[in-house]
Amino acid sequence: MTIKMAAFLFTAAAIALPAVADSESEVCLYNWSGYIDPAVIEKFHAATGKKLILDFYEEADEAEARLTAQGTGYDLAVVPSEIVNRLIEAEALQKFDLDTAGTDRQLLDILFTALPQAEGYALPYLWGTTGLVYDLDAVIDRLPDAPLDSWALLFDPANAKELADCGITVVDSVEEMVPAALSYLGLDPHSRSPEDLDAAFDVLAAIAPYVRSFDTAQYDDVLGGNICLAATWSTDGQAAFLEKDSTPYRYIVPKEGANLWADLFVVPNDAGNMVVSMQLLDFILQPEMIASSAAYSNAFASLPSSRSELDEPDFNLWPPGLSQSIRETLYFVKPRNGNEKRLLDRRWRMIQIGL
Repeated sequence: MTIKMAAFLFTAAAIALPAVADSESEVCLYNWSGYIDPAVIEKFHAATGKKLILDFYEEADEAEARLTAQGTGYDLAVVPSEIVNRLIEAEALQKFDLDTAGTDRQLLDILFTALPQAEGYALPYLWGTTGLVYDLDAVIDRLPDAPLDSWALLFDPANAKELADCGITVVDSVEEMVPAALSYLGLDPHSRSPEDLDAAFDVLAAIAPYVRSFDTAQYDDVLGGNICLAATWSTDGQAAFLEKDSTPYRYIVPKEGANLWADLFVVPNDAGNMVVSMQLLDFILQPEMIASSAAYSNAFASLPSSRSELDEPDFNLWPPGLSQSIRETLYFVKPRNGNEKRLLDRRWRMIQIGL
């Protein structure tokens, strides 16, 4: 879920349009922007003779709306897990034969326990967590006793107020930030209780005056040192650590619990040729290919065997470094139906505009 826009757009611009592929010579992939190594695009063409056309999106809601409307011409899509059930209910996806032999079993178990309806419709691509990234020096300068392992660093309004001057951003994902607030409060992150949801939105509303932006493009802010605290995806949160020789930034999974997210391959219901869709899926899931895309986007691959393909020795330190106690606090956001999502969206937008 990271956005390396400048380099990525330069590489993909020549193949980004039109969005509908000629099945004889082209294949169309719908994906987050900056979420596949451009080298994979080139290698697919070299190996198959087919041009890989990429159409991309910036927000999950955009992808959900596009796929629900159908008529896309996409052969394959990568989407966040929280929208898959709603796409299935809208009959926007078709089933396909899943070869899960090389996929991380723990990830599959977590995924299909949370999303049993998705089995047969989706296969994991890349994954990560939603946590906090902060500039250690800037935070300690303002909060010498800062709770550096806790959501309290952000969700305690007193802390947010002290850090507002150096820049706070929050990922624009209500389906992730509400469970985060529930976790901070010691409540079930999956709770549907009106009282619990009110409490979570009270937490989010209390810090909103100190938030510079609610954004899905936090990569540049972190890499450029433009903020001192962000609730963000690990792909953006780890950018400075993985891509710079030295940085004051730290990315943490808060001790109260955090979202384990996965982006999933799905086949749109209007995909014209399942053989072509599976050809592209199988190519991207080769260990070499998925490893290069994982490294390119600062995510983690769903295939454990891909780790041996990486030439970057530091890249895999983080996932094995998760302590067992932290692993046990991770949760997978359970899907909400369309009406539940609309209610969350309405309250989320009201917070963002200060109402």
